[in-house]
Amino acid sequence: MSRPQAYVTNLELRASNPDGTEGAGLSHSSEGLFLLHVLELASYGEPRGCATVLHDAGDHGARYEELAHALAADGWAVALPDLRGHGRSEGDRGHSWGFQEVARDLDAILDHLAYRLPDEPQVLIGQGVGATQALAYACERPGRVAALVLLSPLLEPRFQPPQKKGGLRGMFSKIGPQSAGSIGWSPDERTGDSAAAAAIRADEHMHDAITLRGVEAFGEALDRVQRGAAALKTPALILHGQDDPIAEPARSLALARDGIEVRVLEGLRHDLAHEKNADETQRAIATWIDKTVPRG
Repeated sequence: MSRPQAYVTNLELRASNPDGTEGAGLSHSSEGLFLLHVLELASYGEPRGCATVLHDAGDHGARYEELAHALAADGWAVALPDLRGHGRSEGDRGHSWGFQEVARDLDAILDHLAYRLPDEPQVLIGQGVGATQALAYACERPGRVAALVLLSPLLEPRFQPPQKKGGLRGMFSKIGPQSAGSIGWSPDERTGDSAAAAAIRADEHMHDAITLRGVEAFGEALDRVQRGAAALKTPALILHGQDDPIAEPARSLALARDGIEVRVLEGLRHDLAHEKNADETQRAIATWIDKTVPRG
């Protein structure tokens, strides 16, 4: 039996103001709407709910299609969005106008899924920066999702902000919100699987850019995590590679408490969906979700 094919939805969202709130606009123009690319996969058989996967910095949703198939086989309809400035979505590479923009876009994605399955639970899964954004969203929107799965959450800034150029050129240049810096993570830091690292290098939709405002947007998400994680009532599973050189495993372990389970995976690095034994990680995620959000 062949696997179902993923299909694309382009959500028409509002452009953003500099603080991340919704901007004005009535049509798709430079001051109007914004196209957000979402790859979707229907559940295998009767759907039990919806799962949304948030990618990492410089990343895109289509890379998580194998994880999506593992979830779909367990009855979940899955959305793989490209956040603004990533993948096939519009926007300057690596740019965000703030966490409020991310939260608005997540509202739109979850509302889109809920339109099809209004009475079924929603699960949010994130990788790296996407895990931080997922956790921040759950802190800011209590009760919106039934469970969280956080893969290698980044809980401290690890970027290279834009730097002013030296010499005469630097005298006439200014660093602004959309000035580009660097994420600074190599494929080999992301994964210890050589084939997966080679795929990252060959992927035209992967990039290394993050703007000044993008760095600030991450800081806003991190601030919400620091203020709200202790009171979080949404059950969460955190998986973290023991050998992760990007996000410190100890910071994930510090979040462990009743309702937040943390597992450190021996011999793995940062990008757990594209690491050695990724199929085992996918099964662990599906098993935990099945236990935490049982079929209705």
